[in-house]
Amino acid sequence: MTKTRPALAAAAACLFAVTACSTTEPESAGGGGGGDIETGTGVTDSAINIGVLTDLSGPFAAGAAVQVTQFQAYWDQVNADGGVCERDVEIQVQDHAYDPQKAVSLYRSMSSDIVALQQVLGGPTSAAVLPLADQDGVYVGGVGWASTALGYESNQLPGASYSIQGANAVDYLVDELGIAEGSKIGVVYFVGDYGADVLAGAEHAAEERGVTVIPQEITPATTDLSAQASALVQEGASAVILGAAPGQLASLAGVLGSQGADIPIVGMNPTFNPALLNTPAADALLANTYSILSVAPYASDEPGVQEANALYTEADPDGAIGWEVPLASAQAELLRTALEGACEAGDLTPEGVVAAMREASDVDTDGLLPDGLDYSTVGESPTRTVYVTKVSDSAEAGLELLDTFEGPSAKSYTFG
Repeated sequence: MTKTRPALAAAAACLFAVTACSTTEPESAGGGGGGDIETGTGVTDSAINIGVLTDLSGPFAAGAAVQVTQFQAYWDQVNADGGVCERDVEIQVQDHAYDPQKAVSLYRSMSSDIVALQQVLGGPTSAAVLPLADQDGVYVGGVGWASTALGYESNQLPGASYSIQGANAVDYLVDELGIAEGSKIGVVYFVGDYGADVLAGAEHAAEERGVTVIPQEITPATTDLSAQASALVQEGASAVILGAAPGQLASLAGVLGSQGADIPIVGMNPTFNPALLNTPAADALLANTYSILSVAPYASDEPGVQEANALYTEADPDGAIGWEVPLASAQAELLRTALEGACEAGDLTPEGVVAAMREASDVDTDGLLPDGLDYSTVGESPTRTVYVTKVSDSAEAGLELLDTFEGPSAKSYTFG
């Protein structure tokens, strides 16, 4: 499409701007209503450029690789069907290795070339990037589920926050697994926004339900949890909630099993990977391990999940599978909805994408995430419903869906 001289001048000025700027061009794209479409950073006449900052060489590398494959497959399909706003969606993927400083550097290097960040994987990396992206007015999705992210207008959390997951974990332990009032529940958690948020939700629920939390803080470098497991056994823990990574789950389950501690472990979103069932910890995991998810597991029969699984299998027939497959599709679906909304409103700038996302108050993803997601209120979790799964060697990707769940403590939790 040929631009007028004023539009060309504005576009040239954008090359030297520190923050996102925009141009207006006549557009006849589907969803644009045939009127003018204002465009800005990351959008050309033929392409919409989005970024992904993920962990391809750190503690969440296995699951991150699955998500990157699914992201590409999802947008390839969208582009084959005509794209968004008559443009192809192109993704830039960078590896931050779970290093906040590296994530910031990578964001700065790509921010002038993208209209949105589909994902910043990880709590500490998200905490580092979000303030910058929010200041730039750039949409950020898939940032983990730390409650601190909820305070940023530009952020779109894909499901319930970690605090809501932690509260639901305690509620489920009490209401469904029979943990009695007066019992002690261990919480082993990563230092930083991820683990601290899990702990905050669990502590709120513990006070509500009459149980006591035994906190055990660790770092991602802590891969041997013998000391933490022993301490929890000595203190008489009746269950353990884990806010860490798959390596920590394998260690914790294996040590507790070796010590004869027949107690349930409830992990949060990123703690389980099906590859753990090929480790010496498999028997312990199968016996007593549950996972609270904000996104439906791979084994769900919901139509959105089945479509996501089929797409992934076609893209990588021999690839590892896991709950990350529906998660990646859910993140892409949320961003696609925001992009289409921005196109419909005639404002395909970074700020226009954020505004379109914040218009959504009843989002349905065909079962990838709980129905009725509400993004209209900054500072609130879009839902308080989670998926409860159990580690199983008969379920696809190792997690059997038991139920969707919203406990009383999760309902009463407040964000401050």
